[in-house]
Amino acid sequence: MFTKDQVKINNLISGTTKVYGIIGNPVTFSLSPMIQNTLSSFLEIDSIYLPFPVEDGRLSNAIRGGHALNIQGFNVTHPYKQDVMGHLTYIDPLAKQIGAVNTLKYEGKGYSGYNTDADGLYTSLKQNNISLEDKEIIVLGAGGAARATLMMAAKYGARSIYILNRTLDKADLLAIEVKKYYNINVEVLPLDEWHKLPGDCICFQTTSVGMGKSKDKAPIDHDDFYKKISVAIDLIYNPFETLFLKKAKRQGSYTINGLGMLLYQAIKAYEIWNNIELTDSQLRQIEDTIERNIPI
Repeated sequence: MFTKDQVKINNLISGTTKVYGIIGNPVTFSLSPMIQNTLSSFLEIDSIYLPFPVEDGRLSNAIRGGHALNIQGFNVTHPYKQDVMGHLTYIDPLAKQIGAVNTLKYEGKGYSGYNTDADGLYTSLKQNNISLEDKEIIVLGAGGAARATLMMAAKYGARSIYILNRTLDKADLLAIEVKKYYNINVEVLPLDEWHKLPGDCICFQTTSVGMGKSKDKAPIDHDDFYKKISVAIDLIYNPFETLFLKKAKRQGSYTINGLGMLLYQAIKAYEIWNNIELTDSQLRQIEDTIERNIPI
């Protein structure tokens, strides 16, 4: 015997409902299903979004199976953002620059790949009235998130970029990659040489320091470092305010956490799948709805 609520839910799914999902390992704690299904509900689009855990060594099978089953699109998360690029029929130029794909769109012969992380981060900045044009940029870290941040900062007119990382070799390689595509000054420094940085910088924290077991830590402890920052952006969204952001705020910085990037990269993927562009009014309404319901 079904309850009324179960009948109502079942009536939302039909033979024409488009299926989307997220692939990764793990995906249990992903917020993407909540965000994407909220978008479909808000926009009254007949689609459903599900988590698809993919075990190590089974990515190729998952991509072929998704296409065979007519799954219209995927988000891709850790650890497959790079590996998935070898299974696509087309890769967007920005995704090639970043060297990672987080969004797949169904095409007749396979999936096309995009990276919406950079656009999501940029939209988050725009919503906070932050411009990168002619600004000095600091990027803490040299991983995949740092690469997306660097390409975004260069694309939108940063004057200079300073990469600070524990391992200089990785940072040096990132600097070379950015300068392949953009005519911009990129300098690399170890974390303990932050005192060489100019003042009035926009700083992006792209490492995992500040979450999980390191939630009581910041990539740089010295309070004087934060005096060089006018705007501090941490790509972490849980916890809502990391120690990095707390330190920056105490020194007078404007602070932004990673929740906006998470939301807007998801919205950009949704726009790609459905060939739409949401208005600023719709973005604000969706942001308010999701922030009220997000479990963090």
